[in-house]
Amino acid sequence: MSSLPPRQFDVIVLRHVLGYDTKKISWYMGVTPSTVDYHGRKAKDRLQQAVASYLKKDGDRT
Repeated sequence: MSSLPPRQFDVIVLRHVLGYDTKKISWYMGVTPSTVDYHGRKAKDRLQQAVASYLKKDGDRT
C-alpha cells in the first residue's frame, strides 16, 4: 500500500480502514465523488497487480 500515489493511498485508507463513504471522502479531500471513485479503482488495480506479482514471485521459489 505504501507504494500507492498519495491520493490513491488516502482513498484506500479513508474508505477501507476508516469506513468513510464516498461523499465524506470527497468532502475531506476536496474533490468530486467521481474523482474519489476513480482513485479507488486505480488503487485497487495497482494493489491487485502488486499482489499477483508478489504471489508469482513467491510461487517461483518452490
